[in-house]
Amino acid sequence: MTQINRRKPYKYKVQKERRYKTPRRELDPIQRAFAVGATTQGNASQRSTAALLGVEQGTISKLITRTKERAESSGLPLHDPQLYEDNMGRGRPELLTQAQKDEIVRITTQDRRHREQESKLAIEKGNFKSVMESISVSLFENVMYEAGYSRRKPGFRPPLTASEKKKRFEWALAHNPDKYDEGDNKGFNFRRVVYTDETPARAGDQRGMKRAWCREGEEYHKDVKREKIRPVYTLQFWGAFTYGEKGPCHIYRKETKEIAIQAKKDLDKENATRRQDREVKVAVARRVLRSMGDPDVNSRSKAWRKDLEYTRGDRTRGGVDGFRHREEVLKPLIKPWIDELTKKGKEPLLLEDGAPAHDSRIAKDYLSVHHIEKLPWPGHSPDVNAQEHAWPWIRTHITKDFEPSRCEEDCRRHWFAEWEALPQELINRWINNVPNIVRRILKSEGDNDFHG
Repeated sequence: MTQINRRKPYKYKVQKERRYKTPRRELDPIQRAFAVGATTQGNASQRSTAALLGVEQGTISKLITRTKERAESSGLPLHDPQLYEDNMGRGRPELLTQAQKDEIVRITTQDRRHREQESKLAIEKGNFKSVMESISVSLFENVMYEAGYSRRKPGFRPPLTASEKKKRFEWALAHNPDKYDEGDNKGFNFRRVVYTDETPARAGDQRGMKRAWCREGEEYHKDVKREKIRPVYTLQFWGAFTYGEKGPCHIYRKETKEIAIQAKKDLDKENATRRQDREVKVAVARRVLRSMGDPDVNSRSKAWRKDLEYTRGDRTRGGVDGFRHREEVLKPLIKPWIDELTKKGKEPLLLEDGAPAHDSRIAKDYLSVHHIEKLPWPGHSPDVNAQEHAWPWIRTHITKDFEPSRCEEDCRRHWFAEWEALPQELINRWINNVPNIVRRILKSEGDNDFHG
């Protein structure tokens, strides 16, 4: 039996032009001046003027009332063209003059402390009492937005250049997580990557990113940019993890003068040993090349040069250089953990950003000698490093679980405790999101062919 559809056919409405029951339209300055002049100086009635201009009589009546009030408050005669330049029928009058707005902007941008104050806090502290007795948050922020300012991260980086975008795209193409179709996850395996990173850990540090009022182009202004690492009681926290495994962590202390002197002695001793070994190997290599009849013996077996020595980086702020990175992280932490992951059947691939300590010769040589494979860093791509997500989480929980630290030892204890409390499920979620970020990089450059 054939089923009968008893539903009535629905006639979809066609989009029609909206017609108002009363005529609505804007009067230009000439028409407004004509309407006021004809009804106040001439013999025309409001009704006849409204009919002539195609508006309601109430519109003409309100226009006359507002024009007279404006003329009285400004001290201008009714025939002055300034009274008719703007549309007086819309919006409320300005609460602030341009001079008052300029003063608010000047107060807010006078130094870094005022730039970083939250809007509500700046008003509660009475920063603008000299301009206006009472000002709302929305009014203050609208003044700043109108002047071209916005709340930005201190030291906010400028957009990537074309060459930087190209390198980032080429890296994403070389490490495409998809081989045949989008989402097949048969390409590069980001779960084998060992993600590492450092971040400042300051005593008394609280959660939350400070933002400052600044315009485009002011990102590196001296009153806007905040130092990335402060030299006063600042620690550097380093951590590493991979999919299914949370790795070791470490805190770099500020290097004392005694430690720096001892490090220099150790490095000089290492350079002397390397030079002696190279001289022996070069002599052997040249004898072999001569016996083989090689005419270019000297260039194929270069002797020791000054630029082959290991050197330390800038020590003015007691930061981390290649030597400290090797001695405090690569030797005691990374290598043993990489070896442990390899014994478990995994194929770990180390990921480090382009910091000078990671890109130094001393660090690269150590990884090469011990056969630790390293994933190339695309540059300007913190989004592909899953470790970056850990720092906001740790700072937030430090604020929740502890009182502000008063010394370096408290700071170390807080960071180590929150690193241990960091859930592995959350780490796995961050790592699983990296392929999606790589796909977005490929799509942003217009690449829709997900091929290996």
